[in-house]
Amino acid sequence: MKKLLFLALLVITISCSKDDEPVLNSDTNNETDPVNDSITYFTLKVNEFYIGEIVNSGYLILNDNEGNVLAHTQIENNKEYVFKAKRGEEKESFTVSRFMHRNRESSQVNFLRSFFNIKKGTIWNFEGFDTSSVITNREGTNKGSKSFSLKIQNISGHNSVQISSTQGGISSSSSETANSIDYDPISFNENQNKFLITVHFESEKSKYFFIDKVQDQQEIIVDGSELKEFDSYIPINLPNDGNTYSKDLSANLAPEERFSTTWFSKIETEAASNFGVLESFYNFSINIHTSNTVENYSYSYTRKSPKLETVTILPYNTDFKLINSSINAFEFTGNQKYSSKLSRWSHRISDFVEKKFRYDSWSFQSNEHVYQTTPKLPQEFFDLYSHFKVEDLEYEETIFSNGFTYENFFVDVNSSENGDTKFTESLTFKNPDYNKSFKKNEDFEKMIKELQNYNY
Repeated sequence: MKKLLFLALLVITISCSKDDEPVLNSDTNNETDPVNDSITYFTLKVNEFYIGEIVNSGYLILNDNEGNVLAHTQIENNKEYVFKAKRGEEKESFTVSRFMHRNRESSQVNFLRSFFNIKKGTIWNFEGFDTSSVITNREGTNKGSKSFSLKIQNISGHNSVQISSTQGGISSSSSETANSIDYDPISFNENQNKFLITVHFESEKSKYFFIDKVQDQQEIIVDGSELKEFDSYIPINLPNDGNTYSKDLSANLAPEERFSTTWFSKIETEAASNFGVLESFYNFSINIHTSNTVENYSYSYTRKSPKLETVTILPYNTDFKLINSSINAFEFTGNQKYSSKLSRWSHRISDFVEKKFRYDSWSFQSNEHVYQTTPKLPQEFFDLYSHFKVEDLEYEETIFSNGFTYENFFVDVNSSENGDTKFTESLTFKNPDYNKSFKKNEDFEKMIKELQNYNY
């Protein structure tokens, strides 16, 4: 009876910038809210760009800790959703699930993510951006395409080479010997006439060379003797765990000049355990990564900071054992220290008849507390997204994270920041049996990653 009374008193008021007319949740039977002594327990604000090119449609579902549906609504742009209940009847914590749908001619992606242990009074912001301006800029970037050829010689013992324009790293095919590397014509546009070439060596520190005012069809030859040492080399201290780590660094040299120097170069020797840095670099982004395919885990450390100091990766615990992979009875053991954890169930479909890929996923995310009961989904949700079959989902992975994450809905942002410095470290355990036969499509994987990192 208490549950029925709560649902009868529960209301959701949706305020739109265009008008202030309230829209009631279907659970209220379209009655005007009879409760004056109500309390707002959750608020969602959606800007004018959230639903659009990246997210074609969205849905929001609220459940109590027993999994019962409290409220639900399809998401629209430029609206504020205010969820209320009678004072004293509201929940102190609950679950919020956000669904994102994206459909293309050759692919479809559906993300459902349930955030457990959300506190009363929480306010979320779903913030998209104007993709039309990004498309316009991209089209402008492709105009006036030019190319140059590059040969780097007398670089005995080199490990890898990174070519970076003012807009980040450039990928180009090449042929190489033990002493030199030849690049096929490297394409660039009229806004990219300055390049930073970084050569990484197996047993000595990295060196660099700038190429400026590049002309179309120019042939450039760089000799190893012309390479320069960086102004400083910031140490990277790694655990002695037998893993091979890789490093990635990008930084600004000027407001419109951002270069990448490493692009996940392997750290195979002590000489490579550092970041080569120019004195004028600022606004650093780094990533230290390793993947242990034998034990089915990977580790990643990222940091964004105005200055770059010594990076120390502390030993981390990889003791993780899956007890039950079912979405309704999920259980594991482990000794990880974390502020946020996420477990994902998904289903990959490759329809060779219709030539279409599809990826459906449902993720559970929480703070240090346990996941609550699996949330029930309303029939209205399945009526809109009838293709989303929970019964087809298979366990994919669990991720433990510390530090700053964009899903900071239940993480104190200040706890993971130090001034303007933000860091995140994550430890991912994969299910080795998940979709072994599925052939990955690069464009499709890029779309999945784009949605996973989409702003709220």
